[in-house]
Amino acid sequence: MMKRRKAVWVLTFFGILLMLSFIILGGALVEQCARLNGIYSMQKVLVSGKNQADLQGKNSFSIDDIKRLKKELSTKYISYTARSSLVDPSVSSGSMVFPFRLIGTDYMYPMFSGLSLEEGSFITQKQEEEGAMVAIIDEELAWDVFRTKNATGKIIDIFGAAFRIIGVMEKEDSIIGKLTDDGLPEVYIPASVMLELDTTARITDLQIKTADANTLDQNTTDVSAAIRQIGKDPSSYNISDYNLKLALMKQKPLLLVFILGIASMLILLSHVKNLIKEIYFLIRDRCKTDYFSNVIKHNLKGIGFRILEMALSLTGIVLIWIGIRFTLYIPPQNIPDELINISYYSDLIKAAIQEGIQNRGYVAPQAELIVNASDMLLNLFFCISFILGFLLFYEGLRELKELNMNSSKLIPVLGLLFILSMGILTAAAFLSGLPYGTDVKGVLVAWAFIYVNFIITRKESGVKNV
Repeated sequence: MMKRRKAVWVLTFFGILLMLSFIILGGALVEQCARLNGIYSMQKVLVSGKNQADLQGKNSFSIDDIKRLKKELSTKYISYTARSSLVDPSVSSGSMVFPFRLIGTDYMYPMFSGLSLEEGSFITQKQEEEGAMVAIIDEELAWDVFRTKNATGKIIDIFGAAFRIIGVMEKEDSIIGKLTDDGLPEVYIPASVMLELDTTARITDLQIKTADANTLDQNTTDVSAAIRQIGKDPSSYNISDYNLKLALMKQKPLLLVFILGIASMLILLSHVKNLIKEIYFLIRDRCKTDYFSNVIKHNLKGIGFRILEMALSLTGIVLIWIGIRFTLYIPPQNIPDELINISYYSDLIKAAIQEGIQNRGYVAPQAELIVNASDMLLNLFFCISFILGFLLFYEGLRELKELNMNSSKLIPVLGLLFILSMGILTAAAFLSGLPYGTDVKGVLVAWAFIYVNFIITRKESGVKNV
């Protein structure tokens, strides 16, 4: 019996842990994703050529194109990235050769990407305008080549030219950073210098700061119109509004909390209905042999307790609703004009297939890799929490009902398991390099869900509370 009881508690604990994991770590993933996208975070539109193996440069941008885009969009906050069509360059140290990925960019790049510098500084506007031969290198490359991370002021050879190192980048150690790291160190130089030294280099990616977090796809429409005005075809580019991506990512942890809250509210509503039935049948049965006034008088305490329990349950429903309500965002392009519209869905599938074909040779920018990795982890956590977490939790609930445990002992143990799960998830967030910010409303709703399931459902099923 003791072994079975321990097994049931372990089962229940893992159910609680997995359900809480998405509420806590999901929010941390969204926050880390936003941090890794720099000061402007996700308030931007990313423009990338669909075919980056574009030797003729039809889909690339020139410096003049970018100046015209700034004028068309009435903004000066546009960062650009140049990439080479050549094999990644390398630097040698003794008999060792260390390849790296060369990226040409402008002084605004750190505001669109959360680069952390171990030492030194990034490219300045003056250095960019003067075409200074400066570079920012990865700390791993600094160690491999110079056997020290303090490489500021040292010289590195790129395309046969000497570049002075002005900054050393920290390695991103969070789980998102590890998923997006292909093991190749990165070196940043001014895009204007890269375009001059490497004739195959092209400006392929733009990051444009948006004025607000508009969720009606207006930002994408404005950028597409501006690209058309400078003589480019918008269909040749992936144009992504990261305001919308952030809105979609943020609501995923809220969705699980919403499901838990709705389930808790339904259980409480069922409990209120049963209390009303209890009061009704009690009065009806007693009134067969006594007056109504006497029935109320003699059963006032029992009826009063039931009414109080109803009031508390209804209050709980209101509080849970306040905690779980949120505005659901669905991208306009995913909403058909009619619910049953076969042509709409076939066009949606066709567009996805065509996009996959057009994106052959497409090299995703770092910002897109970060968002894709974060979104993948969010979906994974959601599936684990929603499917496996619920399965283990309800299996534990069923086993505890069979054990017929005393509720006065049950609640403290459940509270302890809940706190222990919070502590483990806090440690997991720290070890994964994620920020930890507790979603208080989400945690309270999760506890309400656990409480009403273990207490009210036990009561409704006839388990005695001694």
